[in-house]
Amino acid sequence: MSSRLNLQALNTLLLLLSGVIANSAIVPFMGVFIVETLGKPPLMISVYAVITMVLTLGVNRTYGAWIDEGARVAPLILTSILAFGTGVLVILLAPGYWVLVCIASPCFAVSNGAVSAMYSFGRLRAEAMGLDVPRYNSYLRAITSLGWMIGPATSFILAGAFGPFAVFRCALALCGLWLLLWWVVMPKGFRSAASTQRPKTEPSARNTGMLLAALVCTAIATAHVMSMSALPLYFIREAGLPTFAPGLSLSIKTGVEIVAIISTPWIMARFGARNALRFAAALAVVTFAVLSEVTTVTGLVIGSALEGLYYGVFAAVGLIFVQDFAKDRLGAATSLYMNSLFLGGILAVPLMGMAAQFISFGMAIKLSAFWAICAFAILTVMRVERVAGPRAA
Repeated sequence: MSSRLNLQALNTLLLLLSGVIANSAIVPFMGVFIVETLGKPPLMISVYAVITMVLTLGVNRTYGAWIDEGARVAPLILTSILAFGTGVLVILLAPGYWVLVCIASPCFAVSNGAVSAMYSFGRLRAEAMGLDVPRYNSYLRAITSLGWMIGPATSFILAGAFGPFAVFRCALALCGLWLLLWWVVMPKGFRSAASTQRPKTEPSARNTGMLLAALVCTAIATAHVMSMSALPLYFIREAGLPTFAPGLSLSIKTGVEIVAIISTPWIMARFGARNALRFAAALAVVTFAVLSEVTTVTGLVIGSALEGLYYGVFAAVGLIFVQDFAKDRLGAATSLYMNSLFLGGILAVPLMGMAAQFISFGMAIKLSAFWAICAFAILTVMRVERVAGPRAA
């Protein structure tokens, strides 16, 4: 397999980047918008977030099934782009909390499905072009992390300088760029070839290996979100660090994460995906122990670098680990992986809130280690043989 990227492969990464930047410019800003602009209590953030995440689970599952059945990928991506633009436009024209929940939230859920579809599309296209699949998957994940470095920072800078609605005007412009790139670079007839090799009436057997692999991803995602959501307030309220500490931590974490994602394929080639994930889970336990005891900026730098390292390894390996159990259902495997991340987020936030409410934010970070230990245990006892993923034409 070739490790060199051709123009088609680079175009796929560029299309993914444009979509991630657009979505990430909105997602972290919504909580501030709901509380500061719409004047709602913080609890209403959870209502909006849970509705969006639950709907996203359904969208990812549906997209995955359609891809496996041979649906063209381009219309699915286009649907997500148009849904994103509709959601942003509704907020600009009729800002209000219930408009946000009833109209914008479903639109953003459909938009979220674009990442899952792009991961499936990227894997299928890499196989069709004879690329090194693990390395190309790492590029897909690194591009996602890069988008999350750019989008949130841009939105908060715009909000501070020009007000909250500047964020949505910028998001609408980004949506236009996303749509333009889709028109220029997306192959309109591309579909999975695996669907033509399986009768439509064939029942889907339970894929235990894929379910266990997704459970590992859910456990690590729960640990990550539980810790990450507690860290900002821990740094400021309990560790007594300056107000810039959370931003510094996120920058260091994301930077190291991108480097780790790009570097992980050679680890997989030598030790295998399962052992790489076991390393990530074990390092996560160490990371939470370090972060929960941070009292200085130096300690923050060390802990944040460790956080970026363990999560970067997980981000690079988790997707392909689930996909390698896919048999001829790559779309289902990819959507299951994405849903495992969303499910981890749904579980983590209330767990963090309860731990912080009754004990401390530092304890919430320490308790995150439980989920990393669970992931390590599942990986240790798994005895299901992996199977090769599907091929695309």
